[in-house]
Amino acid sequence: MAMRKVKCVTLLIVAILAGLPASIVYAASPVQAAQQKEEFTKKTDARRQEIYNDLGLTGEQRKLLEENKNKHREQTKALFTQMREKTAFLRQELEKKELNMQTVYQTNNELKRLQAQMLDNRLERILEVRKILSPAQFKKFEDKMNERMEHFKDKRERD
Repeated sequence: MAMRKVKCVTLLIVAILAGLPASIVYAASPVQAAQQKEEFTKKTDARRQEIYNDLGLTGEQRKLLEENKNKHREQTKALFTQMREKTAFLRQELEKKELNMQTVYQTNNELKRLQAQMLDNRLERILEVRKILSPAQFKKFEDKMNERMEHFKDKRERD
């Protein structure tokens, strides 16, 4: 993690010294971005299918899990968009010379409400998965998710 920050800071300094805006340095071509997104989607789908196979899911269970995923993905996407907009608005308000404290606190409260909705959605998603899977499948699923979290934790600590 620290090494990545050092690389980013160094690249930013070089870009500034060269007179180039940082956005040019970090910008990926639309083709590269699309390829990266496609690769990520393929890897994610492959991992999901591997988990489905390991759990021994029926066709009906797969269908229900996909419906659950899609339903919650749309809800989460909408909440993230709202949070991004509120955060940008709050940032703009905080940069003003004269603060309107009522607006600042109101926007902050809206952000907290959106975060609470995100947590509620996450819990609902987990409870729905629990209904779809048998107790043994759910336990195995939890174990797999914990393994993944440990993998990401270890990866963050190495970076």
